[in-house]
Amino acid sequence: MNNPHETEIIVLSAVAIHAELEELLPRFSREHGLEIQANYDVNPAVAKRVMAGEVFDVGLNNPWYVEEMIAQGRVVPDVHVPFGRIPLAIGAVGPERDIVSSHAAIRDLLANADTIAYTDIGTSGKTFLRAVKAMGLEKQLSDRLRPMGAGEPPLAVSQGRVQYAIAPLSRIVTAHGIVPVAKFPDELDLSIDMSMFIHIQSKRRDASAQLIRFLSDAAHDAYLLSHGIARYKP
Repeated sequence: MNNPHETEIIVLSAVAIHAELEELLPRFSREHGLEIQANYDVNPAVAKRVMAGEVFDVGLNNPWYVEEMIAQGRVVPDVHVPFGRIPLAIGAVGPERDIVSSHAAIRDLLANADTIAYTDIGTSGKTFLRAVKAMGLEKQLSDRLRPMGAGEPPLAVSQGRVQYAIAPLSRIVTAHGIVPVAKFPDELDLSIDMSMFIHIQSKRRDASAQLIRFLSDAAHDAYLLSHGIARYKP
């Protein structure tokens, strides 16, 4: 009888693509007969866990963190594969409406907001604060910003505690009770890229490479795009 751990792949991923992986990973399991244990955290925390020595098989994280992991010998150096690019977006209580994406429209929306929630420990939150500074809204919004923990901003909006949530578009699309109302324009360079990689100590290299090929398959592109995740080339 096989040891169950020999057919199990451990995945460590950023929470930004939690819903999408929870859809795709079971498909892989059914097709290949391999069990998957998935763990999620905010992007900076995933990177910190890897650098602290946590062992897993396949990881998904921001590419700049992956480059650091490669430099520190934590992950396989010749496996650094793009997964998707996710726009930074703004969510509010429905109904659905046209999503604005111009610099001027987003600046006006933020300037007239009552309260804005963002994840203070995640990549999306740090990216949002960079956008606020670039738009010259730091002082104007200082008393309206509500830093929160991972996954909290969309929930806070749906519960009526704040007006807007800042998060990757993939998180807002899949959040209950809110809809995307804006996404930051490409020219501001605020999109959040996600890469895939394999831990240097993985004992399931072949199966891990198989999973990465599965997640890279163009057959999933339409599904991912419907969640705001576009494929990209580094």
